[in-house]
Amino acid sequence: MSLTLENTETAIGSIGRLWASAPVTIGGLTLTGMEVPQVIRDGGTQQVAIHRLPGGNRIIDAVGNDPDRLELQGTFVGPTAIERAMVLKQMRIAGVPVAFAGAGLSLMVRIVQYAFDYAHKGVVIPYRLVLEQPPQVAAASGGVSGLSALVGSDAASALSGLSGTLADVASVAGDVTGQLATVMGQVTPIADMTGAGGVFAGVQDQLGMVGGLSGAGVNLASVPGSVTGVLSGLEAAGSGLTTAISQTGANIDAISPDNAASLSTLTANAALHATAATSGALVNRAYANTITATGGARNGPPVTA
Repeated sequence: MSLTLENTETAIGSIGRLWASAPVTIGGLTLTGMEVPQVIRDGGTQQVAIHRLPGGNRIIDAVGNDPDRLELQGTFVGPTAIERAMVLKQMRIAGVPVAFAGAGLSLMVRIVQYAFDYAHKGVVIPYRLVLEQPPQVAAASGGVSGLSALVGSDAASALSGLSGTLADVASVAGDVTGQLATVMGQVTPIADMTGAGGVFAGVQDQLGMVGGLSGAGVNLASVPGSVTGVLSGLEAAGSGLTTAISQTGANIDAISPDNAASLSTLTANAALHATAATSGALVNRAYANTITATGGARNGPPVTA
């Protein structure tokens, strides 16, 4: 991907916006910034059967929990607003269960209602979303749930490390003149790796989803849908980190630090390389813990670089 002013600005802007609010994930779509609902309404009813006895006595039997539908509202903003709004529309049309993570919830839901308003020529698109929750049971406790919590902790640690490093190198994303003059065609620009759609952005999205699915006290051993989402998220994050380690490593080998720009770019690549390796170790451990918690089996760690 060639470096342009547009994707450089997108890279720097996306880093600043991504951590303005805690992300919410629906299926493969991660909502950030203004897209994140200001309010997520959750609740439910405990259904009971009341048997009235002579003399005024009565017996109350709990029939079961009846969770309300989740209600969300947010706003897609920017040149990709309509494309992102259409992603949710296609999920509604498909009618299949999708993973939802956010606001301390980790569920497989169905989109039962979805509407959006095409405004300001598609640059601002408010949306309204209603999600049907699955049956729910009281949270389990014990060692398995504690082991599951480690997965969320590792994902959060990896996510925090990546966000801090990306914020540090954001100012270097467009400063590549000297470096490109030195090793033309051999270096992947930082903006292309960290910007919207870049390998690091994809890793962040996946780790955010994993954190939401496993970091809210969910016992992975009792929630098969969450297990699938966690494993697939860790595998995707691991694949991205493997690519990131390879790309930054190749950059480090190719850059000759003979001027200020190339030295700055070399330092940024070294920071990204070290953070990707550290995050890879956390992802591999989270993956192993997920397998342990659920008794599953997979071949090899997600990060192999």
